[in-house]
Amino acid sequence: MPDEHLASPAGCTENRMTKIRWTGPALRIWAPDLDRLRRLALSAHAAGLPAACFLLSELNRAAPYESEHPSTDAVGVNSWVKFRVGDKNGIESRLLVFPDDFRNSETHLSVLSPLGAALVGLGVGSRMPFVDLDGELRLVTVEAIGADNFTGRKEIEVTICTILLLAAWLALACLFRS
Repeated sequence: MPDEHLASPAGCTENRMTKIRWTGPALRIWAPDLDRLRRLALSAHAAGLPAACFLLSELNRAAPYESEHPSTDAVGVNSWVKFRVGDKNGIESRLLVFPDDFRNSETHLSVLSPLGAALVGLGVGSRMPFVDLDGELRLVTVEAIGADNFTGRKEIEVTICTILLLAAWLALACLFRS
């Protein structure tokens, strides 16, 4: 019997994912993230967001762990994850983030998306089914966690270019003032 604070709210008991007889892989979530994720999922459920119940069910079965910093052995919030959806040949890489930190769909993946909810807490090699936004059942496989990433380097390059453009603009502004 789950603890009272772990129970899912009404309305989270019947969906396509709960009809799947699946014993999911072990989930490990950093305790500070688990508390924030639970509050986020409950708020999202109250707002009627579709992935909230799935995220809550995953959080309810997760094993929290205490440490000074999040582990790189499990997909956590603010960690890079390389994954494969279904039988696709390509491996995708994203930074798993809270919805407030989501900036770019090429580099970020919200934990409140069906895919993000499926990935949180998984270890390398773990596979997890999820229902995508189109209602299709998918299977995600974690290929790597925290690996260096081209898209991460791309964000750094954009930041450097922005700084250089700002410096050039300031230099021109100073030149025309003289």
